[in-house]
Amino acid sequence: MERIKYSITRLIMMMVCLLLFMISCEKEDTISDIPERLFRPALLTAGVDGNKVRLTWIPIANASYSLEISRDSLLFSTDLQIIPLDGTDEYTIGDLWSDTVYSARIKGLSKISTIKDSEYEMVTFRTGIENIFYAVAATDIAANQVLLKWDKTKTVSEIVASAAGTADIVVSLSASDAGEKLIPALKANTSYTFKIYFGEMLRGTVSVKTKP
Repeated sequence: MERIKYSITRLIMMMVCLLLFMISCEKEDTISDIPERLFRPALLTAGVDGNKVRLTWIPIANASYSLEISRDSLLFSTDLQIIPLDGTDEYTIGDLWSDTVYSARIKGLSKISTIKDSEYEMVTFRTGIENIFYAVAATDIAANQVLLKWDKTKTVSEIVASAAGTADIVVSLSASDAGEKLIPALKANTSYTFKIYFGEMLRGTVSVKTKP
């Protein structure tokens, strides 16, 4: 009889221990389901179209974003732009420097105070070659001058005319030029390369040979 009581008591104790173990495991699982930090916005990609880029990523729940773009390779120091975003999984930026390496990184900003912001997801890309000049018509070419035309929606500051054996000609531009400028004082029967800039940013190149 005593042996039976002992067996029953032992069985009850084992069941209590098992129950406590299961409760403990359930609590641990519940706690582990709450992350300490947001996951990174995955698959950050850059779709380049000339000097414009479309950045996309996989969104994360309960987060806004901090997007950073810079004109360097993962240094995030040159022409750094910091862009706050919310409720989106893409961002398009234009008027970047032509044929230039850029970096972008993004992190999730938690909307829950007990969860930390994510680490950064990063990507580098090279912009395409921008050329806002229109083709120069034969009727716009003379022996000592050329009429250049370009996309007037683009911001520009000067045109530089270069030819072998001659000093560069720098022509300042203003809003009144409205997408075209007559470049005078050129040499006849000479091949010139014209470059149009906004500050130090090259926005287009065209080559023309003046008439004899």
